[in-house]
Amino acid sequence: MAVIFDSVTFSYHSTLIFKDLSLVFEQGRSYALLGKSGIGKSTLLTLIKGNQLPQAGTIRYTAPSVIELVFQEYRLFPWQTVYQAVEMPLKIQKVNKAQRQKRVMECLSTLSLTSVKNHYPRQLSGGQKQRVAMARGLITAPDFLLLDEPTSSLDQETKEQAQDLIYQAHQHNQNGLIFVTHDAEEAACLGQTILLMTSKGVEVIDSPLDFSKQRRDTPAFDRFALMLKQRLRGGAQ
Repeated sequence: MAVIFDSVTFSYHSTLIFKDLSLVFEQGRSYALLGKSGIGKSTLLTLIKGNQLPQAGTIRYTAPSVIELVFQEYRLFPWQTVYQAVEMPLKIQKVNKAQRQKRVMECLSTLSLTSVKNHYPRQLSGGQKQRVAMARGLITAPDFLLLDEPTSSLDQETKEQAQDLIYQAHQHNQNGLIFVTHDAEEAACLGQTILLMTSKGVEVIDSPLDFSKQRRDTPAFDRFALMLKQRLRGGAQ
């Protein structure tokens, strides 16, 4: 399954965001949308999700698909426990109670949330809220999971833990992962393909790194992250 952008043009009010953009997003692969604020990264997610439509060109899906978008703000309801928040999409799909319980508990276990399943948002840390939002996106087993700056509000240690969980969930589910970031190291860590978005357009960069759990601890990772930082600043190629 794939999402195909064919000569897509999109403007917001009088501002041109994309012009004749052609891209292919494949299920099972991870994509980092890397760029500075205001360049159109989140807009690209909403176009993939179908929340907005292009003014020209087409966006095609090669098969019927489930696409979940997890927003940066988490959007957790204060009256729902962690369990209830993750269960909600399955209730909407009318999944029976026994299957809901099985799938919710498996998802909570995968994201290390079992111990806080009865907690409310006010009782959670920022990292836990981020994982609950991601669990709610993963519970429907989507073909593509879209994450809008999933670690931007976390401290460095919690950020790395969250990145590891995102990696593990992607490896376990083998869905398409498309995430927005302005952090070159995060793009290098989680992206098999990096879409470097600048005022000049979108540059597609395939990662040279082995997509393994230990990739962050290699000299090749440091070199690749540095190269992405330089490209992002418009420096050496």
